[in-house]
Amino acid sequence: MRFLRRFSFGRTEREVVELFRRHMNTVKLACEVFLKALETDDKGLFNQVCELERTGDRIRREIALKLYGGAFLPAMRGTLYKLAETVDEILDMLEDTAIDYLRLNLHLDEELREMCVRVAKINVKMSRDLAEAFDGLKSGEGLENRTVKIRTREKEVDILRNRIYEKLVEREVSSYWEGKILSDFIDHLVYVSDIIEDAADLIQILNVSLR
Repeated sequence: MRFLRRFSFGRTEREVVELFRRHMNTVKLACEVFLKALETDDKGLFNQVCELERTGDRIRREIALKLYGGAFLPAMRGTLYKLAETVDEILDMLEDTAIDYLRLNLHLDEELREMCVRVAKINVKMSRDLAEAFDGLKSGEGLENRTVKIRTREKEVDILRNRIYEKLVEREVSSYWEGKILSDFIDHLVYVSDIIEDAADLIQILNVSLR
């Protein structure tokens, strides 16, 4: 594996790589659970998204401890830690979106729910692309194609976001707070794709530093 051949990695470095893999898989699972929760209006699944955020936070702390304990070259540690923070931010944003839904006990009309589900489906695809991009550091192959996919999907979300906002303007709400939480729910949902794109950019930076 090219990622592991570029340097003489010790046990701690290999442990960090495995922790990142677990972190990415936690994001994938959280995106998949969120999608199913939104499709089925399952409150228990939204709570599971929050539990996965806590799992991700523990993984981020483990990565930080190993990095600042001496894993990897000093020049790489900052970018690796920033990647861990950004991946964890994806989980934070998914948790915020789940909490918004639970707090308001959101009722989404059929058209609005369908558009939100489409965004959540794209987020699932992007989370898988992100994990594949990280694995691309190992092989050194196909990483550019994976990050291009992520950027293309993020633009799809931007288009959907504009359509959703147009729909929201027409929606009547019973109170200021109902409107605010609904708006926050949409903002958090679409922002997940932005953070995934940020994480992909950091993987590209790591790829350059490993050449």
